[in-house]
Amino acid sequence: MTKAIVVLADSKQAKKLGAPVKRASANLEKSVDISFAHEEYDYITVIETKPKTANDARELGGDMFSKYKKIATTLELDDALGFSNDILEGIDLAGYTFNKYKTDSKDIKLDSVTINSKSIDEVKQSISGSINFARDLVSEPGNVLYPQTYAARIQRNLSPTGITVKLYHESQLKEMGLNLLLSVGQGSEKDSYVVVMEHMNGKEGEQPIALVGKGVTFDTGGISLKPGRNMGDMKYDMGGSAAVVGAMHAIGTQKIKRNVVGIVGLVENMPDGKAIKPGDVVTSLSGQTVENLNTDAEGRLVLADILTYVQKEYNPYVIVDLATLTGAIVAALGHEMAGLFTNSSDLEFAIDDAGKVSGEGFYRMPMGSNYAKMIKSPIADMQNIGGPYAGSTTAAEFLYKFVDNKTAWAHLDIAGMAWEEKGKPVTPKGAAGFGVRTLFNLVNSVPNKQSLEIDKDMDY
Repeated sequence: MTKAIVVLADSKQAKKLGAPVKRASANLEKSVDISFAHEEYDYITVIETKPKTANDARELGGDMFSKYKKIATTLELDDALGFSNDILEGIDLAGYTFNKYKTDSKDIKLDSVTINSKSIDEVKQSISGSINFARDLVSEPGNVLYPQTYAARIQRNLSPTGITVKLYHESQLKEMGLNLLLSVGQGSEKDSYVVVMEHMNGKEGEQPIALVGKGVTFDTGGISLKPGRNMGDMKYDMGGSAAVVGAMHAIGTQKIKRNVVGIVGLVENMPDGKAIKPGDVVTSLSGQTVENLNTDAEGRLVLADILTYVQKEYNPYVIVDLATLTGAIVAALGHEMAGLFTNSSDLEFAIDDAGKVSGEGFYRMPMGSNYAKMIKSPIADMQNIGGPYAGSTTAAEFLYKFVDNKTAWAHLDIAGMAWEEKGKPVTPKGAAGFGVRTLFNLVNSVPNKQSLEIDKDMDY
């Protein structure tokens, strides 16, 4: 057994080691490895300064996992570092792998991680488990995770947490009138689904918070076919729905005392003789008509109908939708932050605060009448794309047409954040699970209805 330990300089544990401890930089990203013969430990890392925030602690855990995963079998961390749960969560998140389809999988993991005898296994039921569940969903290939199997997996994993899961299959959706959503999936041989997740654990009669997610399990672009290069990445075009499902899993597991409803629209966008064509006009659940000029602008159609549905059925006082919606937001913000569009500065601040605690960034983007007029249609109430510019904003304007403008609403475009190309301290390369922790924190902290005001200077 090869043992490593991480200690805080000047702590009781460090002094007990009796080692010639060198001072590390105050910067948490820098640490000192002490190599010498010791009766108990093979490797020692000394940290000069305690983590200041939970996110710092998670990143410390992720860094230490990366440092020792190949050279040590056991890692101990000094309890004096503080934030024990967060450090362990960081290690759990950093150790995530998705290799179920490898016939010769070789996980690189420490056999044992403890902080003052507290094991990493004790945090797997915390939010890190829900984030890794969302990562699993995003990582699955499209031939395994399609609307029907996705819906079944949601029910199988969320029902034990106490969440009430309701599945609506294609024939029911036709009767209900979710024609925009169904139009996206009509070229696929896979039936479309809507899944509603109810967590009514707050005050009786209190309006719920609604979390809404785009779940396009594979996106070819439809008749407006995407280029073949990198099309395989489109298995994660359901990243918004995975964030909602992961957040609802965490909310149910932690028995949060709020009323929350999650809803995801699950479709597969394929080209076929039955597929919707550019120029077709469809009547939405809201009764508004949409001219579909680009079948690759499909996520907003899915969201539009489920936004309408959740408002009619649940009357939420706040709505947050998430989607890997536009390449335009990646052009604007890169892979550093998600785009935030909202009609409420109060909700903006609540999301921004929840994101900062989570280590997830959001940047508010503009909206207004100059953008809204870009999606006017000459033959229908609106068209699903604007011109060549401001694509993420015109997509948000489209969604806002399906929201009661007296309801606090935010749209989070996470197209640049759902998949990590390089890897970070707590996010290995691949599915990021972005948004799960922010939504969870938001549900815990968002003000009540009376404190959430709609911006009076919205330019409409």
